[in-house]
Amino acid sequence: MHHMNRATKRALACAVIAGAACAAVPAFAANDQYVSFPMLYGRESTTSDDPTLAMGLLFQPAFTYLDRDGAAGGTRDKSEFSFQRLRWYVKGSATRDVDYLLVTEWARNGATSSSDGGARAFRARATLKDLGNATNLAFGSIIVPFGHAFYVPAESAPWVNYTRMTTNLYGCGSTDCTADQGEMIADIWKTGMMAFDQLRFGADSSLTYTVGVYNSSGTRFQDDGTRKDFNGSLEFNTGNVFAHYGVRLGSQQDATGDEMDRQRHAVVLRYNDYRTAPWWVWAEAMQGTDETTGADRKAEGFEVSAGYKFTPSWEGVVRYSGFDPNTDVSKDEFEEMSVGLTYRAARGIRWQVQVDSNSNESETVDDMVYTVRLTVPFAKKLM
Repeated sequence: MHHMNRATKRALACAVIAGAACAAVPAFAANDQYVSFPMLYGRESTTSDDPTLAMGLLFQPAFTYLDRDGAAGGTRDKSEFSFQRLRWYVKGSATRDVDYLLVTEWARNGATSSSDGGARAFRARATLKDLGNATNLAFGSIIVPFGHAFYVPAESAPWVNYTRMTTNLYGCGSTDCTADQGEMIADIWKTGMMAFDQLRFGADSSLTYTVGVYNSSGTRFQDDGTRKDFNGSLEFNTGNVFAHYGVRLGSQQDATGDEMDRQRHAVVLRYNDYRTAPWWVWAEAMQGTDETTGADRKAEGFEVSAGYKFTPSWEGVVRYSGFDPNTDVSKDEFEEMSVGLTYRAARGIRWQVQVDSNSNESETVDDMVYTVRLTVPFAKKLM
């Protein structure tokens, strides 16, 4: 794959963003019932005077073949069967004003163990709804908004993995995480509290905000430091256009126990809802700064993607991404190209096939990744 310089990559990202923003003719009627993801995750969609209880399961078995041709030593091809997600959850309303959620993970990923999986309650929260008729307030282990690619529901995501930019600057909390085909999720869920709400303007426009304070220890319930992380986000939706900004200000302990600053910024622009529209365009850009004992380390990246539904059951997607893990170092940029195909069966079941080409400028990484994944969701209201 031919490598692009940094200016060319930025120009490509800007061109896709501008094209999405300036699309003149909507591809389908705007959905005036759009519910933003913080509202979808944070509270029940309906209010009940009686206690409610729903149970659900999410199975995502996958097969991955990794073909490595880079110059880095110690690398080898591999193939494996695995579960990307194996989740059981219960959710509902305890009272008219209080909702609850408990999610357990059994698969092999950052919520449990990267090698063997396990059993862990990694999301558990209670939400006070319409507090003072002004906001919603969630307590516990919360999925933290930042970008969108890692934030959308796993059962509807158009991809079977995530880019290096998203994995590093959203998923693992550092600019130099070990590559893992996008399975690292240690920094997505945090324990703390978050205020959020979706404000509607007219028939098809809304503004969603989130403001939260959390432990700095990722999915762990324990925090060994004294500093807390801050997260804020704004998403504006009008018709078929979705614009989002996310910021994270936090810290991470180094080997000596010192708490080092972490800053993250994300901008997202989407045209058309990828879940329902015949076609969609999606662009994200992220920037991060890690404090170190020497000079601060800065990273930046982008990803652009598009999807087209050939029929209600078949959809094709393409994605291109660039990531620079250290802007002060030359020839360390990564680029990734992905092509995927999704088949939607009955009752939310989906088959996905994806091919990824990952390489870097120094030619130490030159990987082809082939993935087949099955998604089987189940949900039942019990009371």
